[in-house]
Amino acid sequence: MIPNCIPFVTGRELKYLKEAVDTGWLSPVGPFVDRFEAMFAEFHDVTSSTAVSSGTAAIHLGLIVLGVKPDDLVLCPSLTFVGTANPIRYCGADPVFLDIDAETLNLDPDCLKDFLQKKCQQGANGLIHSQTGRRISALMVVHLYGNPASMRTIIELAREYGLPIIEDAAESLGAQWEGQLAGTIGDIGCFSFNGNKVITTGGGGILIARENENLVELAKHLSTQAKSDSFEFVHDRIGYNYRMSNLCAAVGVAQMEELTQFIERKREHAAMYDALLSESEKWEIVKEPEGTIGTYWMVLARKKAGVGSVLDEVREWAKSRMGVRPVWHPLHKLPIYGDCIYFGGETTEKVYNSTFCLPSSVGLTEKEIQQVVETIDR
Repeated sequence: MIPNCIPFVTGRELKYLKEAVDTGWLSPVGPFVDRFEAMFAEFHDVTSSTAVSSGTAAIHLGLIVLGVKPDDLVLCPSLTFVGTANPIRYCGADPVFLDIDAETLNLDPDCLKDFLQKKCQQGANGLIHSQTGRRISALMVVHLYGNPASMRTIIELAREYGLPIIEDAAESLGAQWEGQLAGTIGDIGCFSFNGNKVITTGGGGILIARENENLVELAKHLSTQAKSDSFEFVHDRIGYNYRMSNLCAAVGVAQMEELTQFIERKREHAAMYDALLSESEKWEIVKEPEGTIGTYWMVLARKKAGVGSVLDEVREWAKSRMGVRPVWHPLHKLPIYGDCIYFGGETTEKVYNSTFCLPSSVGLTEKEIQQVVETIDR
């Protein structure tokens, strides 16, 4: 079996876990949490970070601290993991799904511009969706599968229309747009450390902010049940049990020590796939957008020409224990979001039908990559 994307363990994880157990620091507090947060903040050149139980929790907190309220609307690309959109509903708000760019697979800036110009107006309480009269309180930008979104126009539009940007960088730790790390470009950056991500904590996430450290501190406060007095158990807001445990953070510290090497290996794997498929009549690799440095969390292949879906082929390859997967299901096509607004064309659906994920583990070998290519390019 060639897995889709599994953790790569360095050996120091066990050492740090033993240290956490031996010292009795097991709960969502402790020296490894502090150490992990400091390492992550230093890597991104920000003052602080808040480590939490999942990337989804990080997004939820990010939306709250940016002021998303019940009955609001939040703009969001349709091609992304459901964990991007679900926290919008946790806030009592609804997503507005937008189409994607065919080349980058990220939010289409032209689609965003059209929506803002044609479907919105400024009101006393901010930006208003004209048809429903509901406030649009935030813009979610996803850096999908390790490749950053094209941010210039997005940033300009967000400033013009007064929308805070929350970056879902769950899949793009270490990726860069014009020299800026994913997660440091907007107002809030959110990351995931699930078992299949670039680095893992065995499940976890983190939240950062470049310009406003107070947002990070508020998120930390909310993640610990919003305790204002831990002795008398006084809570000043509705909080959440979202903090990362010291055990998970111990794994994260070991993984952070290897982050640069992990990214280099993933980029090498993408280059190898690209070289082996360079003369293929069927497939091409989805490459990092111009002006970016991608991390290729997942190396994606897409159909060069023709019509019809790749899903049946991907399903058959998966049955043969090949770790291929479809890309994320368009969220506006899920029954749970069938009542939400979708704006744009058919690019999201076309990408879903023509593109799939290749095995992309850090520990992938050259022999395995060759085997994958031979299987899909027969």
